[in-house]
Amino acid sequence: MSESLDLTALGRPAAGAAAVLLPDGAIVPYGHLDRLVGAAARQLDWPAKALVLVDAPRTLRGVVGYLAALRSGHAVMLIEHGSEPVWADVIDGYRPELLILEPSDTPAGLAPGWGYHRRAGGGLPVWRRTAGAEPGGAIHPDLAMIIRTSGSLGAPKTVRLSFANLRANAVAIAEALRIRPGDRALASLPLDFSFGLSILNSHLAAGAATGLTSAAPSSAEFWWCADQMRVTCLGAVPATFRFLRARRWDPRDHPSLRRVLQAGGALDTGTIAHIGRQMHAAGGDLVVMYGQTEATARIAYLPPELLEERLGSVGIAIPGGRISIRAPDGIPARDGQAGSVLYQGRNVMMGYARSRKDLAAGDTQRGLLRTGDLGCLRDGFLYLSGRADRQVKALGRRVDLDQVELAFAGRGIAAAAVPGPGERVHVVVETSAAAIAAAHCRSVTTRFGLPGAAMVVAAVTEIPRTSRGKVDYAAVRRVVEPCRHLPGQPADER
Repeated sequence: MSESLDLTALGRPAAGAAAVLLPDGAIVPYGHLDRLVGAAARQLDWPAKALVLVDAPRTLRGVVGYLAALRSGHAVMLIEHGSEPVWADVIDGYRPELLILEPSDTPAGLAPGWGYHRRAGGGLPVWRRTAGAEPGGAIHPDLAMIIRTSGSLGAPKTVRLSFANLRANAVAIAEALRIRPGDRALASLPLDFSFGLSILNSHLAAGAATGLTSAAPSSAEFWWCADQMRVTCLGAVPATFRFLRARRWDPRDHPSLRRVLQAGGALDTGTIAHIGRQMHAAGGDLVVMYGQTEATARIAYLPPELLEERLGSVGIAIPGGRISIRAPDGIPARDGQAGSVLYQGRNVMMGYARSRKDLAAGDTQRGLLRTGDLGCLRDGFLYLSGRADRQVKALGRRVDLDQVELAFAGRGIAAAAVPGPGERVHVVVETSAAAIAAAHCRSVTTRFGLPGAAMVVAAVTEIPRTSRGKVDYAAVRRVVEPCRHLPGQPADER
């Protein structure tokens, strides 16, 4: 094996410094974590480079298994809250050699039923592929991880990340956010979500600590953990920030909290400004960030002192990265000119994978990522305007569905927009009243200069979302397609 990665040593931490914080109040120092990872790595012996599947990553067992796989030079995949179909798809498609899981955490009999046996002894529940079972193919020596994208616009794809990708992104984020050894993050997002994993990796890279909890930010348990662990930093997706604003959340109720990170999708400027003012009043700050799984999580960040001045921007490239804009005619865009967003950096993925055979492939990206996003650079600061695949025609006029959603969000209401038949935009609005949804719809169509018939609306009690908190557009289409209503009129409440 030519490559490996020891995240526990990346930040050269003191052996007694806190590394992992547990909900029961226990603290795992770096020295103890190092010993746990070393013992776990010895359990992951395999004749060749293996794929290791780790269940329940937001536990001490899961974190140790993840770090041990990287230290051993294996490739790793994390699964949180996996259903039986998810496990079946992953095991059938990627044929991992080793599983780290407790039988109680997965559907009964899944591991032995798929050709694995439990290895006796050791600190981790390791399952090994049974001799004679269908073997997996070769794995590229640089491959460190495969991780699923959010799948909000369709079927999730799996991204291949190298050891160099993980190392570069962890170090760059630690530098950009000025993470210090005394900082304490909270694993507020699933670790099989690239944004959530980057919080753990960047704090390890700085010799800082990360608290583990599977509680949701909407729960009292989550905030109890944050206070009990004296958390200084946590990250959240737009849906969480909108929830907190609606519930009149006040960071001054959590004295240790000094920084919140926003990524995982576009958030309206009204909510950004509101959370920023709240954090400033509490002596902290808000950092707006932008990234993709294909870039090992992060591409850009907005220095918090520029939040008000650059409101609406997702910031500048992370250290070691470069953002550029390609105009529609294919040439580099001028300052302020809109076009396709390109990113170059050491954190750009090796490529995609759809099955085990793809794990043998090398780097197909060569450090260049065509993000699929549209935007412009103004004095080096990136302003996003939407996705290229979210541009649609509505009765002959071009409409950006992301901008439609942000227009609703600016009016204090969550919405999800999808293309509908007959060149119309279908919008589901999170409200209990169809009349309210229709009123907002009329205001938004007027703002975009669209005729009323260009947009139809359905009221829903809750917008379908993925496990990562992003809008599940496939599910949204299933909500609006059965609606039988006249163009320009609200659908029945659902």
